[in-house]
Amino acid sequence: MIRDLALAAKASCSLEDQESLVPLVLQLKKLTELVTKQGLLALENELTQIKDKFLNLGIQLIIDKVEPENIQDILDSDIYYNPSNGRELLKKIIIREGLLRIQAGDSPRNVLICTKVFLGKIDDSAFRNP
Repeated sequence: MIRDLALAAKASCSLEDQESLVPLVLQLKKLTELVTKQGLLALENELTQIKDKFLNLGIQLIIDKVEPENIQDILDSDIYYNPSNGRELLKKIIIREGLLRIQAGDSPRNVLICTKVFLGKIDDSAFRNP
């Protein structure tokens, strides 16, 4: 998990911006459920539906069986060296955390817990399945 106070300050955003990222956290949980049931290669079928370039890149790296440390380095480099602030930066941080946990084989519940923590202004009820 990224623990960089300067980065956290740059990723600070409004309640509305955090609310807009709830579907992303739920999507990461859903992807984890898919991997749990069908394996990592099942992510390949999801790529065409994923429009976010950062998420798509991370999933491609996982499918290609890139080492976890290398995926972390690639995603971290994008976070640190491509300018983004607020909601967009927070979005990348959440994606990074979720993908690394998916690759590590974490449970859907753990992926949910470890990604929703970045949305501290949001009530837990927003993350319950509809």
